Amino acid sequence: MRTFKYIALLFLAILIWTAFIGLGFVEGFLLKGITSKDSPEGFIEATKERIAEEFVGNFAMILIENGEISEELTYSVDRPVNDQSIFPVASISKWITSFGVMKLVEQGKLDLDTPVDEYLSRWHLPKSDFDNSQVTVRRLLSHSSGLIDGLGYDGFPANEPIQTIEESLTKASDSGYSEGRAFIGYEPGSQYMYSGAGYTILQLLIEEISGQSFKEFMEQEVLKPLNMVHSTFEYQQNPSPQFVQIFKDDGTIRPMNKFTALAAAGLYTSTGDLAKFLIANISENRVLSQETIQSMAKAETFIGDIEVYGLGPHLYSQNDPNSKIIGHDGSGNNAINTAARIDLDSKSGIIILETGNRDMASILADEWMFWKAGIADFVVMQRNIPFLLTLLVIGYLLIISFGVLIIRKRNKFQKTASIS
Repeated sequence: MRTFKYIALLFLAILIWTAFIGLGFVEGFLLKGITSKDSPEGFIEATKERIAEEFVGNFAMILIENGEISEELTYSVDRPVNDQSIFPVASISKWITSFGVMKLVEQGKLDLDTPVDEYLSRWHLPKSDFDNSQVTVRRLLSHSSGLIDGLGYDGFPANEPIQTIEESLTKASDSGYSEGRAFIGYEPGSQYMYSGAGYTILQLLIEEISGQSFKEFMEQEVLKPLNMVHSTFEYQQNPSPQFVQIFKDDGTIRPMNKFTALAAAGLYTSTGDLAKFLIANISENRVLSQETIQSMAKAETFIGDIEVYGLGPHLYSQNDPNSKIIGHDGSGNNAINTAARIDLDSKSGIIILETGNRDMASILADEWMFWKAGIADFVVMQRNIPFLLTLLVIGYLLIISFGVLIIRKRNKFQKTASIS
């Protein structure tokens, strides 16, 4: 009977250990960071190790501490890159575009909650089963407008003509994995659904309200005031040497693409210029007031009860009360991956621009969030699975060994007592 009791206690100990490891996995207190060093230099060294493990064609990273650039890292397999090298940044374009939209709001030319169709004359939302008047600028900025286009824009080769904005919204011909139509497929404001077409509508909106081309408006109202001198929405037919080579994931080089959907995917910029943009989010600047920037960082859309998007930036803190990390990533077009994130509370940030690897920038930015703020997402959790499984097995072996030892000692004691 006593032996059965010990075995039951043994199983209970195993269950408690399993629960402890599971809780440590979910809550993050057992997870290991990419580096154990609490310094930017330590993160740089860990990043170098990651670059050495897999292919990336070119790579530029800046770390920001206390609102200032603290460390930089660049790498290339061919032509050298630096903080002025110009990369295509894909969907980071959306975050920059949101500054242009909010500039019009500050100027009193645009209201966030007015139906967007009231501002448009060159194109209108197609009829739908829902109330199109509920599609507002606020909902377009926060990916809650009802659009279900699923658009990620591939762009156009240099030797091909591009579509007009109106043609692209009707049916984008550079969408590789969706139907390419901008239409309302769920009740506006009822949920989050990422939309590339939403930002193409905002591109058209900027042109209609300002009377300028999108490129001219963004250069005049956002890029120049922030001194982003190595940034442009203008495709370069013969790009200067500052434009990086675009590596595919097989190591070959492809030409630069051009875009109709500039607001969604058409910005070319450098880590140095993006550092100026990130710092503008935490300090006085010549484009937007800090009050406006703070409003952009407030949650507009949610997945469950997790904050997901504000008025332009993605919200990365996952409701963590000790940080307020905003930003945006960009990816696609074999093989571009970019990430830019800033903690509005600690004023620390990270920028990574790279080509040749489909997810290195985003993975390292996720690792930075865990290293800096303890926020663990799928990337960090997945990397820690082998470590936690090892920890789990070691615990099992120790518990079983201790249990067997106790049972053997108990049995030996009972035998001795019986002989006596």
